Amino acid sequence: MSYIVGVDIGGTFTDCVVVNDQGEMVVGKSLSTPPDYSAGAADAVRDAARNIGLGDEESLLRQTTLFFHACTIGENTLITRSGPRTGLVATRGFPDTLLMMRGKVTDGLTEAEAGRLAWLQKPEPFVPRALVAEVNERVDYKGAVTVPLDEEQAVAALDELVARGVESVAVCLLWSVTNDAHEKAVADILRQRHPGVYVTLSSATAPFVGEYERTATTVFNAYIGPRISAYLVNLHRVLRGKGLAKPPMIMQAYGGVLDIEATCRNAVGTIESGPVSGVVGTRFLGELIGEHDILATDMGGTTFKVGVVREGRIERDYTPVVLRHRVLAPKIWVESVGAGGGSIAWIDGDTGLLKVGPEGAGASPGPVCYGLGGAEPTVSDADLVLGYLNPDYFLGGRMRLDRDAALRAVETRIAEPLGMSASEAARGIYRISNAHMSDLIRRATVEKGHDPRSFVLFAFGGAGPVHASRYAADLGVRQVVIPLTASVHGATGLISSDVVHEYGKSDHLQVPADPGRVNANFDELIRRARADLGAAGFDPSEMAITRSADIRYRYQVHELNVPLAPGTASLAEADLERLYAEFDDAYEKAYGKGSGYREAGKEILTFRVTAVGMLAKPRVRKEPARRAPADEALKPPRDVFFEEPGEFAPARIYDFQRMRPGMELSGPAVIETPVTTVVVNPGDRAEIDGFRNVRIFVG
Repeated sequence: MSYIVGVDIGGTFTDCVVVNDQGEMVVGKSLSTPPDYSAGAADAVRDAARNIGLGDEESLLRQTTLFFHACTIGENTLITRSGPRTGLVATRGFPDTLLMMRGKVTDGLTEAEAGRLAWLQKPEPFVPRALVAEVNERVDYKGAVTVPLDEEQAVAALDELVARGVESVAVCLLWSVTNDAHEKAVADILRQRHPGVYVTLSSATAPFVGEYERTATTVFNAYIGPRISAYLVNLHRVLRGKGLAKPPMIMQAYGGVLDIEATCRNAVGTIESGPVSGVVGTRFLGELIGEHDILATDMGGTTFKVGVVREGRIERDYTPVVLRHRVLAPKIWVESVGAGGGSIAWIDGDTGLLKVGPEGAGASPGPVCYGLGGAEPTVSDADLVLGYLNPDYFLGGRMRLDRDAALRAVETRIAEPLGMSASEAARGIYRISNAHMSDLIRRATVEKGHDPRSFVLFAFGGAGPVHASRYAADLGVRQVVIPLTASVHGATGLISSDVVHEYGKSDHLQVPADPGRVNANFDELIRRARADLGAAGFDPSEMAITRSADIRYRYQVHELNVPLAPGTASLAEADLERLYAEFDDAYEKAYGKGSGYREAGKEILTFRVTAVGMLAKPRVRKEPARRAPADEALKPPRDVFFEEPGEFAPARIYDFQRMRPGMELSGPAVIETPVTTVVVNPGDRAEIDGFRNVRIFVG
């Protein structure tokens, strides 16, 4: 027997999905183990191995042909500012690019934050001004050298940075996107004189126009690169010692995987790669069940996230905002809010109102009901008080929840100060968290020109299936899909991934553009793509290459990415005319009918190529379905609070392990699985499909 394994490390839990060569899927789960996350990865693999019947992780890893991995090391390093002391090398006269940022300082802020003067200060830079070194050199926008690099001065500048304790250096020189010779020369000097210092070049990490954005991206890569490299090297050592033959493949935020060496060079690509893997898994499962317009919602222990799959395509963001810095590292579009199972409920001292999040209890100490030292009531504590969670069957019975402790915390911290009962307070926490989630989905759909009622909603994450039907009903969504792998769905996205390289080149062309120059730009990127995939062992028949261009109306500052038809054939004027027309259509879909400013003309700013090395996909087995009631899976009933009667009442409880495809049930009911809990509200109907997903038909 051979296996494909995916492991996704989250803020609270580490998830594992395993598929064998017969199409059978098994999951594993463990608590994350900061600061050494590799221990949690091994624990999750061990749990999956036991569920398969193999006994330990070594037995599973020895039979593993592909091991995929996503981790939170990058974003954790940025959030906690625990990266190495990092320096920046800039062109003389431009040392303040990172500090100046852009005039718009509201990037990354909520509406409430953007309206408060105290939040409008620029964030603390990851490279302090004292660690920015200037070098004498200058390249113009056409790539011509106007001031040669002063190598003696560069040596002195680099030596000074290292003398100040710098362990990692970002090199971002003016117009290196058109001529990177000076950046490469600086890197060569650094490697010769200080070989232990990590170095990142903007021309390799972010070869795009946008001085500040390019600088921020390069600094982020330099800041997290050493931590990512150390972690992945250690993870590979641990897994190899346990029998894994091939090195792990690492998830990137744009939705594909790369090997460890490529990931270490482009560490910025791993930021938020865990959340996006859930969207990749959503598209994979959507293709299996015939759904192509999907809202992917992920409620874990710390945050609630949403992504969009429209007409089978995942929406991307080519200039995402990370910790209020706009970077040039493409990623799948995922928006998040602090509304996870571990989000803390609290009372605002100024208004006296009940609030939920964004602060969370994390994996340690976690919610009060975990019994690990948490004292602040959380969403999970409220779910337990309301009867949705079974205290004796959390994680399939491997962890017992303390309902009495949760009840006391809700009562003393929330209910008594507000003059209400504990159940009323828990109900308030539940409703507020649902409102946060439905509001985020509206921003992801209505504000982007989409009608949420035309989508199917996928709900995953350990806490998501408890809440999904409620926030779906608020949005008018009629069908909710709870995947079999709901609590480990990010890991499902990993095992359905391909090797993906992203390439881009800035070249500002007014429309109509010269087809020869357009083709030359794409051909340059395609040659690099084919060479990289070939070096990774892919035959031309296993490669899929797509092209796109960033286009905008002249006199505007925001562009849209417009894909071309698949293939690499040379483009004629007629092909480019179709591209321009598709931009007009895409613009009006995004911003409303009649919003296009055609009279201004258009311009192409960036050429992009996505190169996919296609890996073997797991063949997930579909079981035959038979229409039957789910009575044979019933467990003893318990009192559960539902909004419709407005009180606790006995609810039917079902054991998912005893349910089979085709079984149907009606709410009010609760389905208990070893890794999550599914709540079916009154008036809703649920059934198990051939892939053992729970489909809930709302209202």
